[in-house]
Amino acid sequence: MLTKISIKNFALIDKIEIDFSNGFSTITGDTGSGKSILLNALSLLTGKRADHNSLKDNNIKCIIEAEFCLSKLNIKHVFDENNLDYFDQTILRREILPSGKSRSFVNDTPANLEIMKSIGEKLIDIHTQHESLMLSNDYFFFSLIDNLSEQQNIVKNFSENLLFYKEQSLELEKLNRLNISLKNDYDYNLYILNELLNSKLVLGEQEEIESKLKMLKNSEEIRTSLEQIDSLLYLDESSIENKIIVLNSIISNISKYSDNYLEIKDRIESILIELDDIKTELNTPTLDFSNDSSELERMELRINIIYNLQKKHSVNSVAELIKKTNKLQLQLQKNENIEIDIENLQNEIVLKESLLDEQSKKISISRKKILPKLKLDIESILNHLGMENASFNFNINDAKDYNKFGKNTIEVMFSSNKGIEYAPLFKVASGGELSRILLSIKSILSSHLKLPTMIFDEIDTGISGEMSNAMANIMLGMSKNMQIIAITHLPQIAAKGDHHFNVYKHDNFGITNTKIKKLNFNERVDEIAKMLSGDILSDSALVHARELLN
Repeated sequence: MLTKISIKNFALIDKIEIDFSNGFSTITGDTGSGKSILLNALSLLTGKRADHNSLKDNNIKCIIEAEFCLSKLNIKHVFDENNLDYFDQTILRREILPSGKSRSFVNDTPANLEIMKSIGEKLIDIHTQHESLMLSNDYFFFSLIDNLSEQQNIVKNFSENLLFYKEQSLELEKLNRLNISLKNDYDYNLYILNELLNSKLVLGEQEEIESKLKMLKNSEEIRTSLEQIDSLLYLDESSIENKIIVLNSIISNISKYSDNYLEIKDRIESILIELDDIKTELNTPTLDFSNDSSELERMELRINIIYNLQKKHSVNSVAELIKKTNKLQLQLQKNENIEIDIENLQNEIVLKESLLDEQSKKISISRKKILPKLKLDIESILNHLGMENASFNFNINDAKDYNKFGKNTIEVMFSSNKGIEYAPLFKVASGGELSRILLSIKSILSSHLKLPTMIFDEIDTGISGEMSNAMANIMLGMSKNMQIIAITHLPQIAAKGDHHFNVYKHDNFGITNTKIKKLNFNERVDEIAKMLSGDILSDSALVHARELLN
């Protein structure tokens, strides 16, 4: 249950701390005093988005902290699943920074809003004045019926399966679109691929052919130059080789007289060896110039094929053409594999549909089974709330499509009196009737949700007189099993509380602050008398207030 809340720099609140107890607590105060600020603060601790405008002083951060006693709850697994420290006295904290950013903490460990929400939903249920609008929402009633049927787990599992089913269906649509696109391009891509494959491209061949073509086109000049080199180096009597041979002979001769010339002799002999190697390489032709025209024609044909392919595919090398070839092969292979992928995915979707159908039928049967009891329980409670002839019809029908709650639609029909035809609840029920209906539903849910704390924000709107006393008795009965906190404007409800808090405004040097205090018995008498008669306390109001408290 909620044991303490601390609020700093939030809305009209400078700083307050409130200690709560179990049982039934009521909160009263003048209109506009800030009663609902407490609920807004608690909502932030249960996952509501923070608003920078909520800061009282925009220069400092807002801190909202609540302490809960979890000793009687079995929710340690929620903390374990989210790698959070668990304590019987757990603290949830939100901080809103002047920059507008917010931070969340569970027992001083940072946590995201989803985690805060998952924990908060198991600790507290907050009903606001506008929650009656939810009565027009199918999901509200599905949640109610599924809680009473104790089938939340199968509904949650169905919702997860449905999400996966929708993801698979979207993936199938993408694959089908891709398959159509690939089929449209298949013939063209196959033609292009065969053209590239038939060209039998080889890495490095372009450079080799271009080099050979350059030599073949200049073969005559190369032959002439080689003949000149041969004559210059070796053939003439005055050739370089002959001159070096003579030089070597001379050096050999004088080296007999001094070792100083031996090294020079070795170097000259190395020159002769190098000249011999050069002669060998020059006499080993790199091209066969004997059939220049045919070789030239073959190479020009091959290089033109390569150039045309490069131009066609807007690339500059054989390597890029080979890369293009590999890509086309993979694309065509993908075209062949995608049919298998589509078939496999279709089979998975059929199986998932079968599972969803099976689950949705079970969910629907359980819902229909619980409806007579729900109808009887609500009508019975409403009878005690002055709606003796109120009657409900819950019509659950099969839906065309799945929704996250199954494959049902629900129609909640209501008649407030005998002889009045049934009509959609939200269209015909008054505000006061909706308040009593919602309290009836919350009362029924309280024994199923196993929540430690339930808070009502002026659920008594549109209610007065004896009916307010009946509503107070229902909340008092609920408080035997859970902590009930009610913000109310009715003295009959305020007087039923085990604990009574008053919210008021305090002006200090022109600055308005919202304050809250727990009232003792005499203060409760004055507050309830004020609620009965206004600011001027009459003796009769004080007597009536004491009677209500007794």
